[in-house]
Amino acid sequence: MKVIDKFILKSYIGPFILTFFISLFVLLMQFLWKHIDDFVGKGFEWYVIAELMFYASATFVPLALPLAVLLSSLMTFGNLGEYYELVAVKSSGISLQRLMRPLIIFIVFTSFGAFYFSNIVLPKANMEFLSLLRDVRQKKPAVSISEGVFNSDIGEYIIKVGKKHSDGVRIENIIIYDHSSGYGNNNLTLAEKGRMEMTLDKKYLVLELNNGKSYSDGNAAQQKGKKSMLPMQITEFTRQVQQFDLSDFAFKKSDKNLFRNNYQMLNVSQLQYFEDSLTFDRDSVLQTNIQVSFSEMNHYNRFIYSDTIKEIVKTQSNSSKSIKDSLDQLIQEQSGVKKPVNSVVQHEIANRETRVSKVDDGPKQTPKNAGSHSMKIDSIKAFDASFLTHFDSITQVRIVSGALGLARNASYQSLNASQRDIIKAKQIDRYLIEWHRKFTLSIACLLLFFIGAPLGAIIRKGGLGMPMVISILMFVLYHILTIIGEKSVKSMVLDPWVGMWLASVVYLPLGIFISYKAAHDAPLLDAEIWFKQWLKISQWLRKYYPKAKA
Repeated sequence: MKVIDKFILKSYIGPFILTFFISLFVLLMQFLWKHIDDFVGKGFEWYVIAELMFYASATFVPLALPLAVLLSSLMTFGNLGEYYELVAVKSSGISLQRLMRPLIIFIVFTSFGAFYFSNIVLPKANMEFLSLLRDVRQKKPAVSISEGVFNSDIGEYIIKVGKKHSDGVRIENIIIYDHSSGYGNNNLTLAEKGRMEMTLDKKYLVLELNNGKSYSDGNAAQQKGKKSMLPMQITEFTRQVQQFDLSDFAFKKSDKNLFRNNYQMLNVSQLQYFEDSLTFDRDSVLQTNIQVSFSEMNHYNRFIYSDTIKEIVKTQSNSSKSIKDSLDQLIQEQSGVKKPVNSVVQHEIANRETRVSKVDDGPKQTPKNAGSHSMKIDSIKAFDASFLTHFDSITQVRIVSGALGLARNASYQSLNASQRDIIKAKQIDRYLIEWHRKFTLSIACLLLFFIGAPLGAIIRKGGLGMPMVISILMFVLYHILTIIGEKSVKSMVLDPWVGMWLASVVYLPLGIFISYKAAHDAPLLDAEIWFKQWLKISQWLRKYYPKAKA
C-alpha cells in the first residue's frame, strides 16, 4: 500500500468513527426522550434500561451509518481542500479518482458489512428490542403510597395513609378498604400508626398496624343468592400484620417466539419465503371464490333452464302425452342420459341455448365440478325479459327475486373477496418493503459517499461547520424521499421496488453530476460563476423578450 493510500485512510477512518457514534448517540437520545414516560416511575433496574438502550442503538445503525459516511466524506475532502493538500496531490499528477480509490474500496467493504448487519444482526436486534420495549410499556408503575391520597393500585385493596415520616417506613392514621370478597366495602381496617416495608425481593408489601379496629359487615356477604343475617363484627387489635402481593407489578419478559414471524425479524430468504406463501394463498383463495361463484350461477341457470322449458311445454299443451314424454326426455338429457326429444322441445332448447351461451366479449369459464351440466354464462349480457311472458305472475316474481338474490350474493362475495385481497396485498407489501430495505442500506452508503467526497473537494471546508450543515441537508432529503416511497408502497400507490428505490434513483444522477464536476475542477459553488451565468440568461431574455415601451 502506498503512502498516499495510508494517509487518505487515516484521514477518513477517524472522522468516520467519530461521526458514526455521534449520530448514534443523537438518535438514541431522541428515542430516550420519546419514551421517557414509559420508564419513569416503574422501578426498573439499571441493567433493564441498559439492555433496552443497547438493542435500540443496534436498530438505529441503518440511519447512523449512511449519515456517518456522508459527513466523514465531506469532512475528509473538505480538510484536504482547505489546507491545500488536495491541490498539492493534484499538482503531483494524482487525480481525484486515484485519490478516492482506497476509500472506494473501504466503502465497498462497508456496504457488504452493512448488508450482513441488516440481514443477520438487525432481525435479531429488532426481535429483542421490540419485545423488551413491549414488556417495558406494559409494566405497571411501581407502588407508591403517597400521604393523604387513596391508592387503588394494589389489586382489590384501597389504602390511605394520613401521615408518612421522613424515613418512609413509619406511618400514621391508616385506612384500608378490602374489596376482595366482591361485595363492596364490607371490610374496613383503621389503625393509629404502623410500619410499611417491602420484602427484599420486592414481591410483597408488608403493613404492620398498631392500635386499630377491623369492621366486617356480615350482612353484605351473600350465600346462594340470599343475604345472611350475620351481625357486624368489630375486632380491636394492638398489632396486626397484613401482606399484599405485588407480583403483578414485577417486570416479566414475554416469549420472543411470539414475534418471530414478524416481517422486521426475518432475513432475506425468510422474507422471500413468506412473500411467496402469502402470494400463493391470496391467489388460491381468489381462484376458489371465482369457482364457487360460477358454480352457484351455473346451478341456478340449470334450474331456470329446465323450469323454463317445462313451463313453455305446459303452456303449449296440457293434455298432449307426446309433449309430456318429450319433456321427460329433455329432463333426462339434462341429467346426462341422451335420448331423442320432440321437435317442439328441440326448438325451445335451441332458442334457450342461443340466448344463454352466446358470448360477445365476456370471459368464458367452466367450473371444475360442473360435469355434463356445465353451461357458458354471459355475465355482462343484457337481461332479456321476453322469456318471462311464458310464465304466470307468481312464477315471474319468483324468477326475478331469485335472480336478484343471486346478484346481491355475488356482489357481497365480490366485495368481501376484494377486501381480503387488499389486506393480503398490504401484508405482502410489508414483507417486500423489508426485503428491499436490506439492499437499500448498502446502496445508500455508496451513493452518499460519491456525493460527499466530491462535494467536500468542491467546497474545500473542513471541520464540523459547513460539512455538518450540508450533510444534514443532503441526508434529510434522502430520508424524506425514503419515507415518501415507503408510505406510498404501504398505501398501494407505488410498487415496492419503485417506492423503496425512489431515493436511490434520485441521488444516483446527483452523485454522477457532482463527481463529474469535482473531477474536472468545476467551480460548482462559486457565486461569481453563477452570477455570470445569470447575466447571460438575462441578456438572452432581453434579446428575445424586450420590455414594452410605455
